Amino acid sequence: MLIFSNDFARMQNYESYIKTKDQQKQMKYKLLEIVESVFGDAFARLKLETRNAIDMICFLATDKGFVYAKDTYFAEKHNVSTRTIRRVMKALEEAGKIVKAHRSSSKHNGRGAAVYFFVNHPYFAHWQQYFDFNVQTDVQAENAENPCESKNEEAKNVSTYYLPNNYIKDHFMYKTIPFIKGVPKLINQTFKDIFKDSLRELYLRIRLASKKVCQSLSITLSKKDIHSVAYESIQILFTYIKTRSMSFEEQCKLVYSIALNKFNDLAQTEDQNKNLDPVTLPRKIVRKEMLPDWFQEQQKKEALAEKESQAQDMYEMSSEDEIAQMKAILAFYT
Repeated sequence: MLIFSNDFARMQNYESYIKTKDQQKQMKYKLLEIVESVFGDAFARLKLETRNAIDMICFLATDKGFVYAKDTYFAEKHNVSTRTIRRVMKALEEAGKIVKAHRSSSKHNGRGAAVYFFVNHPYFAHWQQYFDFNVQTDVQAENAENPCESKNEEAKNVSTYYLPNNYIKDHFMYKTIPFIKGVPKLINQTFKDIFKDSLRELYLRIRLASKKVCQSLSITLSKKDIHSVAYESIQILFTYIKTRSMSFEEQCKLVYSIALNKFNDLAQTEDQNKNLDPVTLPRKIVRKEMLPDWFQEQQKKEALAEKESQAQDMYEMSSEDEIAQMKAILAFYT
């Protein structure tokens, strides 16, 4: 089964089941016990590095019930071979403890990296309904007091790939996100009900466009300019998709190109303003009020008094200089 890019983005943005560290610890031990039950006594004979890799896989699955890191990631982290990781995951899959799916590859039209869903995680019921997993397991639901009814044989399975984006909100575990993290407040208030969690990815593409323009032209864009261009670009995208059906990847590409053009236009406008002749720039008018006559006369009197004081200081002699001058005069007449 393939998981397309828009579905995978929705999976990553789904609300976390874990709220505290104690819940995360308990969930990890629960998944780890299931893995140990599959291997039985052989689990204790596994290498320490292999057991550490299994522990990390269970830890990453506590959040939303699935793991999408590649086999090479766990192998390099714990110094084991990728064959060992694949052998562990295959044993869990054959035992019905995990379900394996594949992400769609961006390089070709085939399968990409594997995604493993833990059957015993509380969120598995949601992912099974969303992706229409056809899984036969003997695992009971966590809420045993509400058993599921037997499936009607006449009911027909309907794929959920092409359901509208608001399909997920009908699920009982879904909660409306009042504020999309990492997105400016104004854009949140205007577009969060339209694009929901996808708004974060759209804004990220706009930030990538701003970084590309800044690096290529060696300029710095203010936060105000980035937010303004982001708002205009998403508004144009919203107007465009009202009349045309577009996939999420196409929306990301379109909003990126719109923002890139707007950032380039903004940078060219700033360069033109810098190259303008200072004479042609608008001058700031400074007001000069008329002073009253009595104030002008007072200023003249103060200036005159200051000059007289300075002149008097120049001709004023100290007492020692005056005595020396008198002695010189008396010596002339003797």
